[in-house]
Amino acid sequence: MKLIWASLCFVFVYVSFLSDAQSTQAPKPEAEVVRVRLLKGSKKIQITGLGLRFQNLNQPYRQVSIPAGDARRSLNALDFGTEAEVRLMDKEGKKIWALRINNKDPERLFSEKYLLIQGENLRSGDKTLPSRVLLSVNSEDKVDVVGVVPLDEYVVGVLASEMPLSWPLETLKAQAVAARSYALAVMEERKNQPFHLESSVLDQVFRHVLDSDEKDPLIKKAIQAVRETAGVKLYANKGQVLKAFFHSDCGGKTTTAKNVWNTNVNAGVAVDSSCPTNPRAHWKLTLSKDELSRRLRVADISGLDLIKVPSENRVKAVRVAFNGAPTKMVSANEFRQMLGFQELRSSLFEMKKVGESFLFQGQGYGHGVGLCQWGSRYLGQSGQSYRQILKHYYPLALLK
Repeated sequence: MKLIWASLCFVFVYVSFLSDAQSTQAPKPEAEVVRVRLLKGSKKIQITGLGLRFQNLNQPYRQVSIPAGDARRSLNALDFGTEAEVRLMDKEGKKIWALRINNKDPERLFSEKYLLIQGENLRSGDKTLPSRVLLSVNSEDKVDVVGVVPLDEYVVGVLASEMPLSWPLETLKAQAVAARSYALAVMEERKNQPFHLESSVLDQVFRHVLDSDEKDPLIKKAIQAVRETAGVKLYANKGQVLKAFFHSDCGGKTTTAKNVWNTNVNAGVAVDSSCPTNPRAHWKLTLSKDELSRRLRVADISGLDLIKVPSENRVKAVRVAFNGAPTKMVSANEFRQMLGFQELRSSLFEMKKVGESFLFQGQGYGHGVGLCQWGSRYLGQSGQSYRQILKHYYPLALLK
């Protein structure tokens, strides 16, 4: 899978980053390569792998020579493991990449904004990396490690992270189309940024699938789902690729993106009676007044008032009341984030005060927009095709 897309990866990265990050040119449609942030927040990165190659993006592609003591082996770099340490340093007011190979001097300095590293079996600590990673300086003057992968290879990594691969093939195919569509929509939004997507729940959970993993029957199933839906995307009614949100369990009915993030993306809603098959469909959360105040980063809470979406039982916002101070309005999504997405699992909940504590009781898991994974599992088991599943969850979208 990796070899098929190898040349495409390099060409796209080289062309994309020769221009300044503020360029307004959109990437060519055929060059669907995803930049996904894998690691962040460090001044120094250690990467190991076979045949490490480093590219200053304003210079021709080349292999950096091995330090003097290993000069005889430099032509056979692919035959032995190499360790590289890259640190970010300031020099005369500029950010400089300082590269040391095999812990030996001298360091090699790169002054460009981005540094491309290529090789086989790349790792940083216990994190496996794609064969191409881009180092970028973030807004905190720390290093972002950005994986550079072909779109469908990225979708396989999302599928292997976001949904149990033992689920029906048609369900996996529906998830693959949703993940591909979401990625393309966000790539367009962030085309001028050093990376397109986070590798976490902030966008889509992604892990790099190794070549050795492809022998696993479940990974083969994920690859099959992606290949059998190659090029298939969801489109909004205005013609652009749909930002196809998805979640674990809608709790019985999905909602619109406007109700969660106040955006104009609207692919319709679905009633889903199959969600209670999720073993975690119903949940409770009890927080003391002090713990609730700590998580909301406020003091002296006197009460909470739930603002519901009209015609739905879903919470849209929470009004937080204080003793002797103005109330504060918090969106349901922000409220969930503050309390913990894993604990306040959805916006489909009720709340009551029990003594000095607050009891939240709800159903569903996730934001409730778009494809419901547990519902799609049931539809796949019932014999529906991936197209029928997608039509159910995105009734206003076009599939082509």
